[in-house]
Amino acid sequence: MLFPLFPLWYNPQVKSFARALLYTFSALFLLTAAFAGGYWLRGESDPLRVGESVSVMAGNVETGVPDDATAVWNGELFRQVWLLLEQDYYGVDPSLTQRTYASVRGLTDSYGDAYTRFLEPRPRELERDQLRGRFGGIGAWIESVEGGDTGGYALRPMPGNPAEAAGVLAGDRLVGIDDTPVTAETSIDTITALIRGPVDTEVCLDLLRGEPGENVRICVVRAEIETPSVEWRLLDDTPDSTGIGYLKLSVFSERSAAEMAQALDELRADSATRFVLDLRGNPGGLVSAAVDVADIWLDGGVVFYEEKADGSEKSYQAATGDRSGGAPLVVIVDGGSASASEILAGALQDRGRATLLGETTFGKGSVQLVHELVDGSSLHVTSAHWFTPNHHAIEGVGLTPDLVIETGSDPLPQAVEAVMGVGIGEK
Repeated sequence: MLFPLFPLWYNPQVKSFARALLYTFSALFLLTAAFAGGYWLRGESDPLRVGESVSVMAGNVETGVPDDATAVWNGELFRQVWLLLEQDYYGVDPSLTQRTYASVRGLTDSYGDAYTRFLEPRPRELERDQLRGRFGGIGAWIESVEGGDTGGYALRPMPGNPAEAAGVLAGDRLVGIDDTPVTAETSIDTITALIRGPVDTEVCLDLLRGEPGENVRICVVRAEIETPSVEWRLLDDTPDSTGIGYLKLSVFSERSAAEMAQALDELRADSATRFVLDLRGNPGGLVSAAVDVADIWLDGGVVFYEEKADGSEKSYQAATGDRSGGAPLVVIVDGGSASASEILAGALQDRGRATLLGETTFGKGSVQLVHELVDGSSLHVTSAHWFTPNHHAIEGVGLTPDLVIETGSDPLPQAVEAVMGVGIGEK
């Protein structure tokens, strides 16, 4: 194939073209040789070497790094480090998965944004379950047990759920899950991930019961376990709190808006005419849930504005119709009220719909896109910042309550006083 090219060297019009082709074939030959050296060094199992050129030769550490930044952005630097570690490291190599996850975390961390992050499959599954408001599980609380050699974890079954029906007793010490040992060093997240799984599948628990301890194995068929995000009750402890409905929203999940609507309807049916909404310690959740919950309390209008990096802006609107009929509302917040909690609280405050009471909120004014990745992990990327209806930026600042209370004091009596001091039809 090269022979017909030789006469072309004497043609000025094609000389440079021919030289380029010859250099290309020469380069391909050298790169193939380099590839073969690395391939023979480690064998067929190395995924980075299959079909790629490398500059680390067998038994040689000549890196050949170019003078410019090309080696960085084309991945050559990364390949060299990977191969040199495999070649020279004294000890046990991390698994391919461990190295890949660590590399992805490092890349994500290089952006310097606390909310742009990579979640491995197990933490992502737990997060996904929390935002769904339901999961496949056995219906039991996992409780930490302190105390020297007896430390570890115990189970407490939820009434009416599979764990109780299968015979799990409160205080049973958890020592294994499907033959995976559980010790005091095992993390709660690991235990949770092992116990949870698809509905109608079985998980076997190794338990230590009583003193000195009887070994028991109980296999439980998983069912759908719901985790409500809203709890509610009438505040009728004193004559001053008569007719006040209390609602506590713990996270913004897929179920939150439906639960909030149900809570409001039931409280109004029980003669509640004023409401206290507690957002303390709520870390946020789904933006769509924040808009849907705000829609319950607002009669149309802006909930928040979202601004992209290019300066474009989008407004999120509530539909017409206030489900509470404009009833007086006080919202309790603290330093743990973040993200979607601040979207809701900021909308209700700016729109004059509620009195904000408590402590300055956390101050998370960014929005993340969540990308599901091929192995069940996820990449959360900050894609926008959001602003209240009055275009207040809260990133790093938070919301300042209308009524500020001292840290450590109980805000509920003051919230009751505040909501009782607001007339029907007022804020």
